[in-house]
Amino acid sequence: MKTLSRRTLLRGAGGFALGLPLLEAMFDNRAFAQAAAPKRYLLGFAGCSLGGYDGNIAQTFVPTTVGANYDLKAALANLAPVKPLVSVVTGLRIPWAVNGVVPAGGKAVQFHYYQVAPLLTGMRSTDGDFEGPTTEHLAGDLLGGNTTFRTLVTRVQVSSYVDAAQPGTGQSISYRRNGTSVQSVPPRYSPQQLFQALFGNFTSTGLTPDQVAEQAWRVEQRKSVLDSVGDRMTRLKTRLGVADQRRVDAHLAEFRELEQRVAAIPPPMVGTCLKPMDPGADPAVGGNQQTNDGNITYSQNLGYSGEDARARVMCDLIHMAIACDLTRSVLLQFTNSQSFLNMSSISGQRSDLHELSHGGFGNLNDPDTTQALAKGINWHMKHWAYLLGKLRDTPEAGGNVLSNMAAVFSFEGGHGFDPADGRMVSAHSTENMAMLVAGGAGGLRGGQHIRAVGAHPAQVLLTALRAVGYTSTSLGEVSGEIPGLR
Repeated sequence: MKTLSRRTLLRGAGGFALGLPLLEAMFDNRAFAQAAAPKRYLLGFAGCSLGGYDGNIAQTFVPTTVGANYDLKAALANLAPVKPLVSVVTGLRIPWAVNGVVPAGGKAVQFHYYQVAPLLTGMRSTDGDFEGPTTEHLAGDLLGGNTTFRTLVTRVQVSSYVDAAQPGTGQSISYRRNGTSVQSVPPRYSPQQLFQALFGNFTSTGLTPDQVAEQAWRVEQRKSVLDSVGDRMTRLKTRLGVADQRRVDAHLAEFRELEQRVAAIPPPMVGTCLKPMDPGADPAVGGNQQTNDGNITYSQNLGYSGEDARARVMCDLIHMAIACDLTRSVLLQFTNSQSFLNMSSISGQRSDLHELSHGGFGNLNDPDTTQALAKGINWHMKHWAYLLGKLRDTPEAGGNVLSNMAAVFSFEGGHGFDPADGRMVSAHSTENMAMLVAGGAGGLRGGQHIRAVGAHPAQVLLTALRAVGYTSTSLGEVSGEIPGLR
């Protein structure tokens, strides 16, 4: 039996009332719960490599066992509660320029900020710029439908924490198509602002009539402001050149998305869709590390803004946004590329995440940088496992939310040869990269260790995309799925 949700009915009314005969789909929300569940896509990211300037990632990251029942090393130990759901794909490689020529899906010989674009788009980059859209936007365009947030872009790390950095700074790793080019999409890094964006228009039980009226008034005020600004920008566009018109179009697209969010009808809070508790004020924002002079004390007011607590809240909000079908595609970036996040209270290492792999400025408790970095990676895994567990424990038609999605976790780099300085064992390497894949959409297989020696990381992303219905056989310049992952 086909069903009709309250949201669909209200949207279909087009702003005016229309009498309808009594339909079976209107009886109650239990009918809606039996509808086929939508597919979702989730991408996580850590701004670190897999090993340091010494050691061996086979001892800290790469499972010894290939296939089912793989072993968890120190860097992945926190995945234990969800290990049967997670496949580990290792041996991946992004090629680099030879004699100045960057190959398909490859990068220049430099490391930081040069490998993330081909990693997440499958498109070659000579200067670190993104030449194609990232996968969360491809999935959002495919799956988004009438969701309030076609793609939700978030980040846990508040600032780059370098010199005079401000909150929100750091390389953008999310890009969407804008005509013939791509544009960056800034992440939401404030848990409180994310809560308000996602659930601010949910009507809470227990509100007084005056509070309900004030809430409605604030929504109307926001609509009025947006209408006014949008009209002005439309008139301005007629007086501009082609390039500026494109910039205005990009801003107008953002306004339209904001209008949709403001005007969106919240879903009925039944079953697994419930308004989460207000997380309250964000943790205080910390200061910056002065890496240029080596004066790093790693006191907790430098390079740290309560990211451990922020990560937990972000995971809770993302879980409920998916459960309420506010979005079907999410990027959760835990840390910036070349992350200077202070790891002192997070992993017990008096260093930032980046220097864990180098031993510089370190005051490291563990002289083996690969072992030290494993503790930093495992912090990411604690929160990733928590989010996967919540998605697994959320029932819906066909099983649970995780069984209807593809969830991929990616790392900034791997471990091995660095073409920039010739070092054979380096954190600045795109050899021996790895990705984690969970979810049951499209026949994805969990609980496997797959050795995909020489395969491009974009092939893992392509496999995940195709599992949720993406029809292209290539991502950027990279083609082919990972054998055995589906």
